[in-house]
Amino acid sequence: MPVKPLNASALRSLLDRIENAREGEIRSIIPLSPTSIQIRLSVQDKARGYDWIDVMFQVEGVNDARLLSDAVLGSLDMSEGITVEIMHDTAALAIGRYDGRANEAPLYVIGKTIGYEELPFSG
Repeated sequence: MPVKPLNASALRSLLDRIENAREGEIRSIIPLSPTSIQIRLSVQDKARGYDWIDVMFQVEGVNDARLLSDAVLGSLDMSEGITVEIMHDTAALAIGRYDGRANEAPLYVIGKTIGYEELPFSG
């Protein structure tokens, strides 16, 4: 399944379904190129009776990011979930609640567009 682009409406629906990835787990961060990064999360899906799935976000046109090593990912606090914002020609994904200030998060990616793909649970 290819990455589906996200707009503000689809984003709200997805984040509601996965409850902003609260208590989820970061599975991987993969830089595909200097301007393309994938972040894979394991989350609970309300639409599937809170069964676990993976959601892979892909940010394109990356112009700012704070990434962490794989060794640190497991210790990141996901109790507040994620922040994903789409504004004009900017898309941001941050770990934690950082509305309007993604670049203050311990892990964030800011670019031009964001898409996602639903994947089987990798846990």
